[in-house]
Amino acid sequence: MAYTVKQLALMSGVTVRTLHFYDEMALLKPAYTKENGYRIYEEPQLLMLQQILFYRELGFELKRINEILSQRKFEKLAALKSHRQVLEKNATRTRTLIETIDKTISHLKGTKRMKSEELFKGFSIGAGKDRFNDGFNRYGTTIDCKVSGRDTAGAMCVLEVSNTGWPRHVNRDQDEWVYVVDGEMELEIGKKRVQLGTRESMFIPRNIEHAWAAGPAKILNTYQPAGKIEEFFQVLAKFKDLPTREQAIQKSYTTEQINGLKRVFEAHGMVVTGPPLDFDSNGK
Repeated sequence: MAYTVKQLALMSGVTVRTLHFYDEMALLKPAYTKENGYRIYEEPQLLMLQQILFYRELGFELKRINEILSQRKFEKLAALKSHRQVLEKNATRTRTLIETIDKTISHLKGTKRMKSEELFKGFSIGAGKDRFNDGFNRYGTTIDCKVSGRDTAGAMCVLEVSNTGWPRHVNRDQDEWVYVVDGEMELEIGKKRVQLGTRESMFIPRNIEHAWAAGPAKILNTYQPAGKIEEFFQVLAKFKDLPTREQAIQKSYTTEQINGLKRVFEAHGMVVTGPPLDFDSNGK
């Protein structure tokens, strides 16, 4: 079935002006334009608009949405499954907060007393806990989300990382900040290599090649904006052929492993440019 821009606006809740803007920026082109200039949309365009709205709901900027949807490898079904996972996690947190509200109402009415710590259930995140109880834990590396992009409308996210090292890479759309809570880490930004100790930090601008590695350490890793970093680690946690850091350093990985890893990075806004650092606690 075909729809005019006015009909699509009424059905989707997106204004005619916004649909015109999406057309101008090549984010959502109509199926065709009639001789009288009327834009006509069919089912493929409706499904694409749905994707745009999902990504907007999850805090993505239009520029980034355009990049994602224009990829030749973009798959609607895979994207929908990913959206569902994110929304399920949001729903779990929302249900927890609603339970906290209901218990607090009962407490204030005097019908059922609640414990003091229950007042903050759904807000605080305990030590060693992930924001959504879905942290990364492989090969001795743990990554727990402490502040989600969904908490900040996509403005930033904060992860607590321990015992890890990443290949040299570039973040295309995000600035990064690392803070050593405890322990030591090696960091290379461009051609500069530094060692950070407890309570030291470093800012990593976007589009700058970098790599870092840590031994027994806890690090706060902040990304601004949040982008797809949280989804990146969720995908990485399920990546069957993920090379260990030792394999990456010794270059003992297979071509399939490294190519698969590169694809995961690229799908989430990053480009792998080289192997990880070999962490040396003596700074050598």
